[in-house]
Amino acid sequence: MMLSFKLPLVLALAVPATAWDPFGHQTVGFLAQKYFTPQANKTISSLIGLNPDFDIGDAAAWADTVRDKDGLPWSKNWHFINPKGDNPATNTCFLSYPSDCPGPDNDNCIISQIMNQTSIVLNTSYPLHERRQSTMFLLHFFGDLHQPMHTSGYKYGGNLVRPVCWGKVPPCIEYINGTIPYSRNLHGTWDSAMPRKLRNLPAETTDEENKAAAISWAQDLYDERAMAQEVDVWSVKKVIEYAKESNKLVCTNAMKGGEEWVLNQDLSKEYYEENKDVLANQVAKAGLRLAGWMNGIAKFLGDIEGNKDKDFLGGDL
Repeated sequence: MMLSFKLPLVLALAVPATAWDPFGHQTVGFLAQKYFTPQANKTISSLIGLNPDFDIGDAAAWADTVRDKDGLPWSKNWHFINPKGDNPATNTCFLSYPSDCPGPDNDNCIISQIMNQTSIVLNTSYPLHERRQSTMFLLHFFGDLHQPMHTSGYKYGGNLVRPVCWGKVPPCIEYINGTIPYSRNLHGTWDSAMPRKLRNLPAETTDEENKAAAISWAQDLYDERAMAQEVDVWSVKKVIEYAKESNKLVCTNAMKGGEEWVLNQDLSKEYYEENKDVLANQVAKAGLRLAGWMNGIAKFLGDIEGNKDKDFLGGDL
């Protein structure tokens, strides 16, 4: 029987996570598309309704546009998982699923929602608009899963690790209009500042510039990395493995010296140089693994008559 999770009625209180810069999510989408099978291209295009005005890059970035109060606010906690025991200062990064996933059914985190949204996409009895929405959640969540700070429980995924310095000498506290305190946090540094520096993008860009940058980055990642061996992998155990892999990067890279170490350096210099390849590899893995997942979905739907009794999500979980 296919696994299914109830939508949470009450969400746990948490500091909202930001996410990869829109062009980061678009990059993951465009890269995944390069690894899609012809069947997946057709299936995903049909499910989402892809067209020149709404391409796969737009679909991959969509979930961030609806997580606020005017969209689908109940989805905001689905973008991350906050392991309870993380303490990078003692080199302790450990993710335990499902216990680290909140909610009465352990369903209010990114791992469970990849499973849940997949169940919806695969269930052809659901209305097309719900399956379309779930497909776009999947395109987005695979990107979030590979951003290390989305899998860390330390100070809400680094959102409260602040103020960090970027292009400035520590300590860093900035003010808007001289009165309102403002500070950059570590989570946002990985989401936006680092990928933009990697692709030589200014802090502010138009939608057209974001998309052009995403298409270019996806092509470069595709040309540079031979990783197609994972393109046919899709299982729940793999999703948990990917999350644990990202979580470990918090201790080995993102916060390897602890919070004080992070706060007392200019992250745009040595820190960036040490982590830029890690960031690029994570974006590349996100695109490839997303492709593997969507290829599996397309194959399942294509073979659905012969798979009615098959448990896609893995009976041995």
